[in-house]
Amino acid sequence: MRKQKLINALLYAVERDGRIGRTKLLKFIFFVDLIYYNQRGTTLCGTTYIRMPKGPAEAAAFQLTSESNAYFDVKAPTANAHTGRRVPGGSFRRNTYESYEYRPKSKADLTIFTPYERVLLESVLQWMKFKKTDLISDISHYFRLWKEFSDGEDIPLDYFQLNRRERMYLEQSGLHADGFERTVCTGILPLSTEVSNALHPLNAERIATVEEILDSFIAAYPLPALEIFYDAYLAWDDAYRSMLRHNPSHAPALATEGCDALCFVSHVVTTHMIPGVYREEQLQEFCDTAERRFNAERDAITRDNPPSPPPDSDGEVLTLVDMAMRISRDLACSESPAGRR
Repeated sequence: MRKQKLINALLYAVERDGRIGRTKLLKFIFFVDLIYYNQRGTTLCGTTYIRMPKGPAEAAAFQLTSESNAYFDVKAPTANAHTGRRVPGGSFRRNTYESYEYRPKSKADLTIFTPYERVLLESVLQWMKFKKTDLISDISHYFRLWKEFSDGEDIPLDYFQLNRRERMYLEQSGLHADGFERTVCTGILPLSTEVSNALHPLNAERIATVEEILDSFIAAYPLPALEIFYDAYLAWDDAYRSMLRHNPSHAPALATEGCDALCFVSHVVTTHMIPGVYREEQLQEFCDTAERRFNAERDAITRDNPPSPPPDSDGEVLTLVDMAMRISRDLACSESPAGRR
């Protein structure tokens, strides 16, 4: 799936800007993955990054943008291609990356991306649109993941985890990769995998530990910045707590759904994509729809898992009596007539 997202992200970038060059395409994928990793703890498009002179490059993207393939017709630079910008001394510095031309062979399939992933692609493209390629490359050179490696070396993905200084630099450069949504997603996603793999049902102590974490998220919720999503977030919280008690195997799916909705709203609000891309009423409708969906999931969990009566209840006593009577009848029927009294 990650390879398909990489291909369709590249297709989308070329559709949005038919004159986009190779360096910008590679930086587009890099910054999408950098932001996504710092929100979700994993990359969206790439798997293998290599340290290159102009910045980190995803290996598969590097190959896809170098020559014609099943997805693009690629026109590579020729010997007499435009030589780029003038440098001191009156000579020209060749800029062959910007001489690449791309023609997509099919339209990008955006249905494979979640709402947050689509808005992330769009926001990075908007950010790059009016920036010179050299500036974008220079920004990518600021991070440890480029500084601490030599050209041609693989960059371990854990280097994508930015420290506080790097996150501040990214924010100052105009991109968003930090905040409450990062705290929730990096906290709840691995935790959800853990509880889904545990023995069911979870014991009371484990549930209480997870609920303490959920309580800390609510206490840290950044009102009024994300007030528009608050009711939907509380609905997700209710659904998650119900799921903990009744079906923890669904924890990863519910956590992913909640994180994606939260990241979508936060990204639209923080990057000021209203009214440029989303009108406020559209965002409100998204939040209302998410709230209804989470409430429906909570109701379904409760409906499919009715509470068990306490051991000393009349219902439990009647069940035990009925079971004993069935056993007694079965034993009586299995004995010979002579042995009956």
